[in-house]
Amino acid sequence: MSADCPFCSIASGKATASIVYEDAAIIAFMDLNPANVGHTLVIPKEHWENIYEVPEKVLAEVAAVVKRISGAVKKTVGAGGISILQLNGRAAGQSVMHFHVHVIPRFRGDPISKAIEAMVGGHHGFKKPERRDLDEIAQKIRENL
Repeated sequence: MSADCPFCSIASGKATASIVYEDAAIIAFMDLNPANVGHTLVIPKEHWENIYEVPEKVLAEVAAVVKRISGAVKKTVGAGGISILQLNGRAAGQSVMHFHVHVIPRFRGDPISKAIEAMVGGHHGFKKPERRDLDEIAQKIRENL
C-alpha cells in the first residue's frame, strides 16, 4: 500500500467508494468521473504503479475480474458494447499512479465514439507504413521481449 495513493485508500477501506466487486486481491468500484453511466475501475489491492510493475499472476487475476465486470456492466446499463482502457504513465493519460483498468460501457453515438474512432479507425493522421517498416519495428520489439 502507498500512503498517498487514493486507490490504496479505497482498497484498505480508509476511503469510501461505491464497491461493485471485492475479493482478497482485487476490488472494483465506480469511477467518480465516469465517461458513461456504469464506468467501473478494477484494481489490484496491492500497489503497483503500472503494467510494467504488476506481476503477471496479478494481471491475470485482474483480467478475469474485468471480464466478469464487463458482462455485468453491459447487462445492467443496456450498453451496446464495452471499452476496456488501461493507461500507463502520465504521457498516456494515467492520472492515478496505481495500476487500474477502466470498464467503460458504450452506446452508439456516445460522446467518446468519435475520439476512439479517430484513434483506431484508420484516421490516425499517420501515413500508411510500408511492410518493410512494419517488419523492422517488429524485429526490434522482439529483441526487447
